[in-house]
Amino acid sequence: MDLSTPAGLESLARDVAEQLGAQHTEQDGTPDRVRIIYADGRTLELAPNRPRTRITITAVLPEQAAAQDLTIEPITVTSHPRPRPSETQDKATARHTADHIRRRLLPQQAAALSWLSATVERARTALSALPDRPGERWAVADLPAPHPRSLDQRCPIAWWHTPVGESRAVAPFLADLLRRAGLVTTEPHGCGYVFFAEAPTEYPDARFHVAPAPGRAGWDLVDQLTGAPVHTYDDAEWAEGVAESANREDEAARHAGVPSLDLPGLWSHLIDKDQFRALAVELATAGHMPYGLADVDYTQTPGFLILEPGGEPEVARVARLLEPWGSIRPGDRREAPAQEVERFDKDLEAYARALAAPGRTVTITADGVRVAFDPVTPGP
Repeated sequence: MDLSTPAGLESLARDVAEQLGAQHTEQDGTPDRVRIIYADGRTLELAPNRPRTRITITAVLPEQAAAQDLTIEPITVTSHPRPRPSETQDKATARHTADHIRRRLLPQQAAALSWLSATVERARTALSALPDRPGERWAVADLPAPHPRSLDQRCPIAWWHTPVGESRAVAPFLADLLRRAGLVTTEPHGCGYVFFAEAPTEYPDARFHVAPAPGRAGWDLVDQLTGAPVHTYDDAEWAEGVAESANREDEAARHAGVPSLDLPGLWSHLIDKDQFRALAVELATAGHMPYGLADVDYTQTPGFLILEPGGEPEVARVARLLEPWGSIRPGDRREAPAQEVERFDKDLEAYARALAAPGRTVTITADGVRVAFDPVTPGP
């Protein structure tokens, strides 16, 4: 392929664009550069490299990438790869170039564009309300998701980063913050990741549906709004029943007009009270498990539950619960083994340390932790 002429470079770019599924090609104003442009605006730039036996390909990023210190190093490939049997040199060059772009550039470009997207920016703003801890904080990235409407769509995710991996305890509160920012979320069963996406302009008849699990046996319960599989089931009929239940809950949440009908670790009527929700977030980010997650074994893992004692609107009680109910819980401690009582007391001390902050009075009681909020002084 003769890359010394604009016609030769344009011909290569058209062949590469066809293999990549891009929409069209165009010159960028200089005779030795051609751009490959996708329907969604992603752009690649091809230029011959001296002495025109190699091709340099650049993934073009928006101007705001520089402000975020986002860069993608260009790649260089040979313009004379060895042809396969019955393949011309021109076809070999286009195939070789497209393969390198697909493998080396497109994943980086998709990740960078996701990072710069308005959706991810909104998520980062929402999650900035979370506390930072040494070596731990929230993170946003993107993963390939088998979206039912577009198999190539990439879905952004958020998680609470710790030295040992993402935290299941914090995931529900990440999801709640993202929903309060106007996004839709999916929390896969047993996972610390939260998938999120823009709320649709037209809501589907049924948000959750059942599809064969790709590459393995079973049936996935898939959220059509984010493309994320919630859980995989062995039995299709059982999965359909779970989907119907999930769709009823989703419809109830939409009709209620609240971000979270249920939030693990919080008594139901406290979910939309900022002070109480903040306590649950602080306990979860400190590594304690909220009570009410369907995929946690509470016979082994104690869960915290924040309640509001009757008649005390500015006081929270943090209970420590361990199933079955007859094992160590408020009112039944005399029947518990000594080591469980000791464990119970240590957990309450850990709760109290996590919740200590200006504007609160934290007291350990016989059946939990009492958190009294200091009165707010009215302004002038």
